[in-house]
Amino acid sequence: MGYFISSLIKGMDSVEELAEWIDSKPYPDLGIELIAFTHDEKYWNNLRRILEKTTCPVTFHGPYINVEATSAEGSAEYDWLMESYNKVFALAQEYGVKHVVFHYTQKGFQPDTIESAKNISQKNIMTLIELAERYKVDMLIENLAFPKNGLPLYNNDEYSALFDDNPRALSIIDIGHAHINKLDLEQFLKSYGDRVKAYHLHNNDGINDLHNRIMDGTFDYSNFFRLYKKYTPDADIVLEYEPHTNMSYNDIFCELYYLDKYLR
Repeated sequence: MGYFISSLIKGMDSVEELAEWIDSKPYPDLGIELIAFTHDEKYWNNLRRILEKTTCPVTFHGPYINVEATSAEGSAEYDWLMESYNKVFALAQEYGVKHVVFHYTQKGFQPDTIESAKNISQKNIMTLIELAERYKVDMLIENLAFPKNGLPLYNNDEYSALFDDNPRALSIIDIGHAHINKLDLEQFLKSYGDRVKAYHLHNNDGINDLHNRIMDGTFDYSNFFRLYKKYTPDADIVLEYEPHTNMSYNDIFCELYYLDKYLR
């Protein structure tokens, strides 16, 4: 296992500062999860520049601005989806990035469109898994928080079914999203724990996707620690907090020591 800090924690303007701090090796096995946006050339070039001088372990969060994974083949949006992930997987291969997180959608759906969207999504997921395998990169499918407007593309059972339907599919479980969605985490891990390669950790009130610190919310992390050690003891841990947590680097240290106490 390894620990990673999502670059979300300090905001997009402080990614380089965070990478330099982590790269100074302040904590064993510590790495960074960089958000691989493709819609902004300046950001993309800066991402590459950061990677060129970073020596700590790296994971990617795949692009989710102006990228919609339910785009139908033949559309300009589909072409951009595939172009974006080609770029991201190629960059991941070049720099030995451990995995790439994938969002299967960025929106909610209406009853008359959801079945078509699911069919497109499942086909696109298979295409992207094959693409990732060609680049020798792990693509991890994240469980997304149910949208406030519209129907979720996949409910809990349908998210699980993705792994029944495609034995090569790999997962990252976002604990904050699992809490909102009321996912039966132990049941999921019993069935698919061997394919859960990482977790996003944060907390919330069980309703809103707040990305608070792990002890700031209503999710029971003591139970998660038990399940982690039982089913996925080698999975990576990514702290995915938002800037509003206002965490200092010392706060991050404290959080890592706390996790290490219960997960090692």
